[in-house]
Amino acid sequence: MTRRVIREMNLKKKSIGILGLGWLGTALAHHLLELGHTVKGTVRSKDKIRKLQQSGIDTYYLEITENKIYGDLADFLKGTDVLFINIPPGLRKNPESDFAQRMKLLMTFVNTARVEQVIFVSSTSVFEDMEGIPVYDEHSIPNSSSNNGKKIYAAEQVVQDFFENTTILRPCGLIGSDRHPIKMLAGRVNVKNPNAPINLVTRDHVINLVKKIITDEITATVVHAISEPHDSRKLYYLKKAEEFGLVAPEFEENVIHLGKKVVSVL
Repeated sequence: MTRRVIREMNLKKKSIGILGLGWLGTALAHHLLELGHTVKGTVRSKDKIRKLQQSGIDTYYLEITENKIYGDLADFLKGTDVLFINIPPGLRKNPESDFAQRMKLLMTFVNTARVEQVIFVSSTSVFEDMEGIPVYDEHSIPNSSSNNGKKIYAAEQVVQDFFENTTILRPCGLIGSDRHPIKMLAGRVNVKNPNAPINLVTRDHVINLVKKIITDEITATVVHAISEPHDSRKLYYLKKAEEFGLVAPEFEENVIHLGKKVVSVL
């Protein structure tokens, strides 16, 4: 019996809770279901529950604020071996939101359940864009000066402090066949930082990383998710505009360029 088969057998024995059935979480849930796993998930809109239940995902309503959790968190966590936390920090709509406090409240309950492993979806926004295009890997210390980056990093630390067997998963910009940034950039003018490298990852690549984390094929405490080559923004988006049949964006030239290059040592 190969190691790959053994890992798949071990994975099938686990119950996986996906806290946040969004674009990534729902795709992950369906993938795990196809492999025969037990999957639970949460949504913030009760209108979505019926459709997700019909697709085979045991779905719960759950809303986490700084002071209170709405929904049956205890029932969701009951029997859950692996908890995949993928909820938006909500900092764009509410910059004053305390994401770390929300995670602290959540992890207080997680610690009372029999969860074996936590995977927390973070972001590469914990790293600062700079002149000179710094390179950041899993050993780099987050240095973002932005409100968003600081609060996401604070949430990372809370989850790790509360639960020892935690993996911090930092995806770059998520893309897929139905989701690509060129659709928002098409036809725009004065797009900044044309020479900065792109940092993007496909949803399928992230899902494969999650499988490897669950089966202990990856045991690192921090994992960067990146799959696309580090082409310059200008080169990459001009090429993608042509592929999608969209109007090419125009880039801002002759200015100071800021950016970063996110890599993985795994």
